[in-house]
Amino acid sequence: MPAERRFYLAEAKVYADALSNYLRVAEGVKEVCVAGSFRRRQETVGDLDILVTCDDSGKVMDRLATYDGVAEVLARGETKMSVRLKTGLQIDLRVVPEASYGAALQYFTGSKAHNILLRRMAQERGLKLNEYGVFRGEQRVAGRTEEEVYTAVGLPWIPPELREARGEIEQALQGRLPCLLELKDLRGDLHMHTKATDGRASLEEMVEAARKRGYAYIAITDHSKRVTVAKGLDAGRLRQHWKVISELTGKVRGITVLRGVELDILEDGTLDLPDDVLAEADWVVASIHYGQNQPRQQITRRLLNAIRNPYVHAIGHPTGRLIGKRAGYDVDLNTVLKAAADYGCLMELNCQPSRLDLDDTALAAAKNHSIPIVLGTDAHAVEELAFMEFGVYQARRAGLEARDVINTRTLAQFRKLLARRRPGGESV
Repeated sequence: MPAERRFYLAEAKVYADALSNYLRVAEGVKEVCVAGSFRRRQETVGDLDILVTCDDSGKVMDRLATYDGVAEVLARGETKMSVRLKTGLQIDLRVVPEASYGAALQYFTGSKAHNILLRRMAQERGLKLNEYGVFRGEQRVAGRTEEEVYTAVGLPWIPPELREARGEIEQALQGRLPCLLELKDLRGDLHMHTKATDGRASLEEMVEAARKRGYAYIAITDHSKRVTVAKGLDAGRLRQHWKVISELTGKVRGITVLRGVELDILEDGTLDLPDDVLAEADWVVASIHYGQNQPRQQITRRLLNAIRNPYVHAIGHPTGRLIGKRAGYDVDLNTVLKAAADYGCLMELNCQPSRLDLDDTALAAAKNHSIPIVLGTDAHAVEELAFMEFGVYQARRAGLEARDVINTRTLAQFRKLLARRRPGGESV
């Protein structure tokens, strides 16, 4: 049996979707929803809590027991069943009455801290709130839907991604809940690689896949020369690559392909390509790949040097973390964000499920600094363009709205914003 571990949200979603669809077709099943940290879209998930309403709990439990991925049944009662999948992921199934479904969904979604605040508000109104409903004495006054539960305690419905006791109750009371970013708001993807460096798909394949996703524009950001393991591009090869991109752009309808580069911020703080090359780019995202164990002051200085360069549009995966594998480098993020705000440099939310960098708290801090965020999948293959979904989840946890994200703009609006970075304000 695999050791217990936390699963990336992207991994957990595969199981959550498959199990939900599998259980939904069981006889008598009416509602199926995966709650817990998964529904709050946390970066990693330890287990899946599935809530079901149905006519016969025995039948839905029998169906779960026969799911192909189940390794063992851990426990089974009248309304609760736990199994472990062959991958090690635990699934907790709860069968709840229809009259309590909303209350159960709210309770088992959490977070614990958020629920404590809600129960306190209920008590102040002379009510009792639990997973079975909202009660005044013995009478249930709400519980069928989450909206009923929140209304009963004097609040509008709060999106699950915000339920972390980080000020969402106060925002709700003041009518200031954000209109959270949605996947459909994104008009482009501004970080991806091709076979020109370490990608696994051709330029044409990446462009066509992006066009099919409905994007109006994308940026091809193959690596600069420092990343030798990725066949990084020197000035000559990069210019030739851009020439191919320009030629392709003239042939492909319905999408604009920007000439970009993922530019290395070198160990000494200089940039991997000279300004005269960067001036020819449509989009430059600067990243640290080497020297990540340098002292805090040195890492911070490297990022500040990149931020101050007028040809650098954004900082890529700004903390360098790999979730569950590598902590981010030691950096004075507050100083970095202040500089980004001062110099008009953007911050990336890298949508790779193993990165999701910046994290939700850092994204919220960037929003407080009025720094536009750019979502990029860092896709190295066609299928990885789908990672945008997980960046959107992370953005939602940070309270980001469409207006906080640069690639929700039209191409004309996007170009106008970028022009502010260039000397003289010329358009790119």
